[in-house]
Amino acid sequence: MRIIVLVAVWLVSISISAEGDSHTIKLQTEMLRLISTPEKDRFLKVTEQLKEDCRKRGDERLFYTTWGNQSTYEATHQNYVMAEKIVNKIAEYAEDQNSFWGKYVVLHTKAVNALQKQDYQEAEKGFLKAVEFRHKYFPGESAGDDLQELMKIANHRKDQKAGLKYAHQILAEPNVAPIHKGRALFRLSQFAFNKNNKEMFDSIYNELMALKQSDDIGTIEPVVEINHAIINADYDEALRLCKNLSPEKRYERMAVIYHRMGDNDKAYEYMAKFKATNDSIVLVSHGNVVASCYVQMNNERLKLEKKVLEDENVKWKHLFVYTLIGAIIIILAFILWHNRLRIKRLEKENAKLGKEREKVQKAFDMKNEFISHITDELRAPMNPIEGFSDILNTTDYELQPEEREMLRDQIKENSKRITKLIDGMAELSLFESKKSLSIDYTLSPNHICRHMVDAMRQFCKPGVRMFYESDLPDDIEVHTNQEAAEALLKHLIENAIQHTEHGVITVACKDCGDSIQTSVTDTGTGIPAEQREHIFDTFRQMGDNMKLQGLGLTICLAIIKLLHGKIWLDNDYTEGARFIFELPKEHKL
Repeated sequence: MRIIVLVAVWLVSISISAEGDSHTIKLQTEMLRLISTPEKDRFLKVTEQLKEDCRKRGDERLFYTTWGNQSTYEATHQNYVMAEKIVNKIAEYAEDQNSFWGKYVVLHTKAVNALQKQDYQEAEKGFLKAVEFRHKYFPGESAGDDLQELMKIANHRKDQKAGLKYAHQILAEPNVAPIHKGRALFRLSQFAFNKNNKEMFDSIYNELMALKQSDDIGTIEPVVEINHAIINADYDEALRLCKNLSPEKRYERMAVIYHRMGDNDKAYEYMAKFKATNDSIVLVSHGNVVASCYVQMNNERLKLEKKVLEDENVKWKHLFVYTLIGAIIIILAFILWHNRLRIKRLEKENAKLGKEREKVQKAFDMKNEFISHITDELRAPMNPIEGFSDILNTTDYELQPEEREMLRDQIKENSKRITKLIDGMAELSLFESKKSLSIDYTLSPNHICRHMVDAMRQFCKPGVRMFYESDLPDDIEVHTNQEAAEALLKHLIENAIQHTEHGVITVACKDCGDSIQTSVTDTGTGIPAEQREHIFDTFRQMGDNMKLQGLGLTICLAIIKLLHGKIWLDNDYTEGARFIFELPKEHKL
């Protein structure tokens, strides 16, 4: 929705001076309605009609703007390859026609498309170029739409200094649109409130009121009205206005209000509600005022919890350790039991399979070695867990809060390692124990890949971008097992995320006739040539010893066999690692 508003505001601001008949206006209205819908054929038909109409009337600005919206439509629906092709065509045409407006549209559209990919660094560069270009070739016009996006990007990065700079630049623009001026004033009002500068806040509030009355830009942001009441100590009015906010914003504002009133118990209650409502978002304090409120409340909470934590440390230590040991014993017992069943079955057939006896014994030895290695892997994180737990329980030395927190974090981290290993073992055992999977689901490769990329993008390291590329139409489908296919793709993406510190992770699909080929490419550390042959093995040789190298790729190999496909490492790719797998479109019995 954010990109749709951006495009709508941009279109209105750059074409408001163009004369047009009712037919042109209807086409523009229909284009704006369709840009957020999946009605691609209808959208392309309307925009092509509008472009032809602009050619006849000589409306250069609306022509290029409409063409740019075709690229933005593709980017909005994650067809980034097609979006890039369209904007490149615009650039070539604008260069041939020597159209400065066309060149500006290219800069602006590229920045908008980068924002759709969540590539904020590239988007910021693009909007800065667009501002510079517009100031140079259209000096009497406002670049407020580009500056407003820069201000939003700065706010997303929590870069207060840059956000304020862009807000001041918007207000200094010639002929700035009222909506852009209003957003800049809103940003400055937040800064004034966080600094508790009543004089500055009231001045900005009066400007917003005047702007609303003179230009009819709509109601003032409810948060501004609430902040105005708070900074003027009208807390009853502030609490009344909070009813107009969404739950998460309401709880946050009410926490600030009660903190200002000196009722820290109430403040902490609403801050806790705010955190519960936003359990998937990291709470970032809104300036020094909210930060101070949260720190005070957190300190009070820690004082109350300290004694309870000290009393329960011993109990939780033993419960935690015994639970881990019990889980490990159960898993190991399951593995041993599974092996014993397999051995007994092989022993019954030993008379007929005398030549296979040696292979069976070797498989049994390998499983025992696997258990031994897994035990070593589990023991490694368990040792620090027990050590740290003993330290937490010691009475010879009084731990500082930060030391205690550090030890708890270490215990959690090692616990996660054990849990991940156990989950991997269980999943590998599950797929290796199956002779076949039910092929009972028809799915779209585009749908499952887009869903998985959107779900996994949040786990990328800072500076790493992830996106999906595909030329497949959405109606192409594969007949397979959905759960296994999702697990296969998830493990390959997790592997790429783990080994990529910077750059790009790309998931791509292509049609290979009877099958669909999917690749996961990263710009990470890559795989040494001497290790590629055994990349799907569970263990790797380290001198005279064997070391667990992760279960993800081994699980992928087990899954692909059950799905009657194939998987391999692309040895020709040297910028990182690229894993490719193929699944048949139809399952053949």
